[in-house]
Amino acid sequence: MPKLLRRFGRRDDIRTETASTEAPRTVLEDLSHRYLLRSSAVDESTVRDLLRDLPADARRPVVVVDVPPDAAGNLGEELGTLLGRLSDGEPLAVRLVLSGAAAPAGEAGPLAQRLADAWRITLEAPDAAAVLTPGGLLYVSEPATPGGGWWRFVPDAAPEALGIRLPAPRWQRALARVPAGRVGECVARPVPAGMLLSPADAAAPRPGDPAYAAAAHPEKVSVLLGVPRAAPVPADDLATLLAGLPADARSSVRLVPADGREAVTLAEDVCDLLGTELEVTLGLPLSGDGTAAEAAESVRLLSTEGEFTWSPPLTALKCFPARDDGSRPEPEPTGWSLPGAPAGAGDEPALLLASGARAFAVRSGLWLGKDSAPPREIGRRPTDARALRVTVDSACLTGRERDAHLKGLAALLAELDAPARAHAEIAGPVDAAPELVAELRKFAVRTGLAFAAPAETQTAETEVAGARESGTPAAPPPAVTAAPVTTTGRAPAARPATASSPEPLPVAATVRAETAAAVPLAGPLPDSASTVSTAESTAPSSVSPAAPRAAPAVPAVAVTATDPLQSSAARPPATSAEPAPAEAPRTTVRAPAPAVAPAPLRPAPTGLSGERDRHAFRELAADIWEEHSGPVGQALIRLPALRSSGEEGANADLIAVRLYLSSGPDDPFGARALAADPDRLRPYAVCLASGLRRLPALRGTLIRAVPQPDIPDDVVPGAVLTCDAPLDVVHAEARGAVVPPDALVRYAIRPVTARRTSVLTRDGDGAGALFAAGTSFTVLARRERGDGSPARVLLAETPDGGGPFREPSAGALEKLDAAARRSAAGETPWPGRCTGPLRLYVPPAS
Repeated sequence: MPKLLRRFGRRDDIRTETASTEAPRTVLEDLSHRYLLRSSAVDESTVRDLLRDLPADARRPVVVVDVPPDAAGNLGEELGTLLGRLSDGEPLAVRLVLSGAAAPAGEAGPLAQRLADAWRITLEAPDAAAVLTPGGLLYVSEPATPGGGWWRFVPDAAPEALGIRLPAPRWQRALARVPAGRVGECVARPVPAGMLLSPADAAAPRPGDPAYAAAAHPEKVSVLLGVPRAAPVPADDLATLLAGLPADARSSVRLVPADGREAVTLAEDVCDLLGTELEVTLGLPLSGDGTAAEAAESVRLLSTEGEFTWSPPLTALKCFPARDDGSRPEPEPTGWSLPGAPAGAGDEPALLLASGARAFAVRSGLWLGKDSAPPREIGRRPTDARALRVTVDSACLTGRERDAHLKGLAALLAELDAPARAHAEIAGPVDAAPELVAELRKFAVRTGLAFAAPAETQTAETEVAGARESGTPAAPPPAVTAAPVTTTGRAPAARPATASSPEPLPVAATVRAETAAAVPLAGPLPDSASTVSTAESTAPSSVSPAAPRAAPAVPAVAVTATDPLQSSAARPPATSAEPAPAEAPRTTVRAPAPAVAPAPLRPAPTGLSGERDRHAFRELAADIWEEHSGPVGQALIRLPALRSSGEEGANADLIAVRLYLSSGPDDPFGARALAADPDRLRPYAVCLASGLRRLPALRGTLIRAVPQPDIPDDVVPGAVLTCDAPLDVVHAEARGAVVPPDALVRYAIRPVTARRTSVLTRDGDGAGALFAAGTSFTVLARRERGDGSPARVLLAETPDGGGPFREPSAGALEKLDAAARRSAAGETPWPGRCTGPLRLYVPPAS
């Protein structure tokens, strides 16, 4: 023992030195059988709330390591001390959440095995990057070994594979027999809740994406369908995947829409193909409060941009195949969260109000009427992430009981959660008389609801069929890009989300927060050294690299542990720690370096504008403010969902967008002014970026032109083009869209975040679109001029936040090129504001 103390130094000495230099160090938090090792420099750990809800007790404690390399100097000591203390209690197993701790490490064996042998304690540890998901499930997305993920290490015994999820759901063993990979035009991938089926050209999900937020049901395997901003999943591919599941997994499947599209019609098509019934949720199940499986989940709708909106009162349906005569049974409600309504066998998703009317939970929201069931056209209306539709039957708007019916409805709406109330809009029946519509409008104003004017009802079958053909929702919500997210504390449950700015997916939130995201923990990095120290010998060995980190990621950990002060003659100490340098980031595309690199772009504004920004912008544009205020006010009346976070904010933001659209490139508020004078015009740029977030997104092919006959030499596949001001483009598939003259080079763009600007025009029509400043595009291919075709460059918007870029499929690339080759027709000239180069920078070769 004296030799060991001289070798490692006394703990007091180490802490004194650390304190004197104020360097970060590892500190321990005890959260009742849940232990967090974190950096002293980080008061609010991003994993603390998730850790609190991990299952743990005195017999099965949990240790989570969340320490960056600069604080890992005393990590070995702290971890060794903790393991020594836990081993005194003789637990059944200690769950060690340290990424890569179970990875193979040469002759010495995995770090977790050495720790188990040293402390005579059973450990459960991951062999790659560990991810904490909402609801207390621990997950490994890319195991280091086939069939691996989590492992159990018993002293002096061979390790036992536990699978990629811990604690393991009932269906995990059956699902492990299903190979991941290509299924028709899609790819099947494991996710915490089960499996994800998404188009082959869509990027794989990462922690922080909706697919990782879906709750894992202990009894039901979830098959998530699609990803935001991607094409819909074909029924044939889904049927093929389900047919390949083992019988015990297939019998408990539930389909979960994860791309912002309602999946009821898709589920019915698959029921026909398989000849069986299927359960489908109307949104993404998320972990919530409660102990029972049903109580521990809530369901939230997802926009096509991947942002959560409102909680539907009707949460799940059972769909059936068509009968022999071609008729189809109506979907049967299997889950609902209507306040006050019973939810059990033989019940229905309805609440009898004191006035005698009945409120039914339907796919689109709520229906109030006196009949025993809502009309078929109401029941079949699909969900819309933009709005919770409250439809009042005409029978409840006539007679002396009208006020009582509406009073009961107001009380029911007040009991819905904040996002549902914020997205609620009320509509009367199509046949309502003008005086009844007027009364309903007054009721909407008094209760703080949006009012939807009666319109001709389109059948749900027609809406969904059209959406599936076009690959877009039947009623596309005005989507926005993700707002800045918080990395500490709990998600603000009281802040209502609105139709145009849905609640974002936080990087790290409480497990009970409805929009909590998964948090990955990175483990030992490549080339890190780990040693197991005993009083007699030291045996060095290397630890295999952890799986690549996914954003948003907790800082990497490069460490093993030791604590000689806890050792004795009968018990050897744990391991010694050395921080290792982080691996350099890698670039996903290759291209030759330019001769002269352009100056770096100033970061473009993001997020929603604030009161100070709007006030400063109004002062800048005081002379022309009223010119744009009237048309913007008319657009807000026509499309109230554009208001988002409030009338005043929406008015200023959309005035900024309209001002930009009406300004030439050389005007005081044009593109060149924004790039040349960013400091003076920053309030305008902030409101402009905020206004673009309020506008609806679009898909398809977007065209921009460059005024020269040939493609620039430095525009090569793999190069990245970036706009330093909002970029004007033409939506090639829009009605009346024009194409550039053949003398110009055509840039054909596959978008992700482009915004449709026609909503600000008088008739709400047009082919104009805008990208926000700072958007980047990767060059996919260049097509030289020849055979009478114009020169053209094929681009795809580069994922924001440094995510991996995945090239489109050959078919998608050909479709992009075909749109760029289209011949000019008609006399409408090509708009000059959609002509001009983009700034170019080329990433270094990896």
